[in-house]
Amino acid sequence: MDMYDFFHVEAEVFNGKVSGRAGGYLGDTLQPLVQKFFYTVNNLKVIAKVDGGNVYNLYNPPHPSPAGMRFLSRKVRMMFAKMAFPVTANLAITHKCQCQCIHCSADPFKDPDREELSVEEIKTVVDGALDMGASLIIYVGGEPMLREDLYELIKHVDKSKAVVMIFTNGLLLTEENVKKLKEAGLFSLNISIDHSESLMHDEFRKVVGCYEKAFEGARRARKAGILTGISTYATHENLRDGHLEKLLQIANNDGFSEVTIFDCIPSGRFLKDTSKILGPAERKAVIALAKKYYETTPMGVNAMALINSPLGVGCYGANSQFYMTAYGDINPCDFNPINFGNVRDMSIQAIWKKMVTHPDFNRSFPSCRMQSKAYRKKYIDPLPHNQKLPVPIEDIPNGVPVINTEKVGALS
Repeated sequence: MDMYDFFHVEAEVFNGKVSGRAGGYLGDTLQPLVQKFFYTVNNLKVIAKVDGGNVYNLYNPPHPSPAGMRFLSRKVRMMFAKMAFPVTANLAITHKCQCQCIHCSADPFKDPDREELSVEEIKTVVDGALDMGASLIIYVGGEPMLREDLYELIKHVDKSKAVVMIFTNGLLLTEENVKKLKEAGLFSLNISIDHSESLMHDEFRKVVGCYEKAFEGARRARKAGILTGISTYATHENLRDGHLEKLLQIANNDGFSEVTIFDCIPSGRFLKDTSKILGPAERKAVIALAKKYYETTPMGVNAMALINSPLGVGCYGANSQFYMTAYGDINPCDFNPINFGNVRDMSIQAIWKKMVTHPDFNRSFPSCRMQSKAYRKKYIDPLPHNQKLPVPIEDIPNGVPVINTEKVGALS
């Protein structure tokens, strides 16, 4: 007897709203959970339509769809297993990149002496993530489009279970490549944009013309039917000088479906530089800006300052997502350099269980761990500046589990 026999949902869109009925042995018992879910969904803004389904953000499948309903099945599975299961598998498939970004979070993971995973090894991780209930597979890098087998990896994902996204610098979004992405079944892509001004973006990335090529590529993707978003980040400077808001205006005018605003997190090349962490007033400003453009434009706007706070869902790492380096190391997220194992030695299911049953990761954390003073004191501050990353969890001294008592992510 599989999960479908215990619980499943049949849903439809009527007058723009999604409704559905729970089926299976637990259907009647869990119908209130289903109704609560659809009530929440129907109060969100629709940013796009795909195959008759509503898209509320680029990080979730359309509703209704078989992939979209897996979110509810995951919830039920968590209730019975009493442990978290991933929604998102964030998979680096290469650390090669044409850019040399000053802020690259993946740069410290590069190791020329190690071999990147083969396409078959990556497929095994994808299958394991889907087995655990993931409904979003994200291929990242480096630059994922530098791997010629990216299209094979996109096609491999069972689209009845999950949608596929890529994060890209946009340099390779040619007419031919965009066509192959669409044919492989890519759901969405995020182009990474560092500044509202092209010269500043190109300077950050050390590639002349990177800004224009990224926007041109995104337009080709939209024309081919691929949803597009912008991934950017909030800093002291771009909040103060208005360039973050200007980028939101550009994204709206250009036709993007969504903008994700990450906090400037001390990770990667800036692992030890906590001066870049936003203060409470700046977080409020980011949230207000996101709210303004969410309410006044067709776009979705995700402010991690809110989402990763106690007023949102807290930290995603080891709760609803995991990150894999191109060599197969599994970390809670792409900003967190603590490693729980390698998929060449253990299955992703075994590594996930090891991670979410660890005393510091077996419960939801109310804010981004990498911005938490308590977490950093135990896991980041003791690391020497020349530390090879990622760091095995076994190398971290045992002690009292981390309890986040400071107001990290607080909005007041």
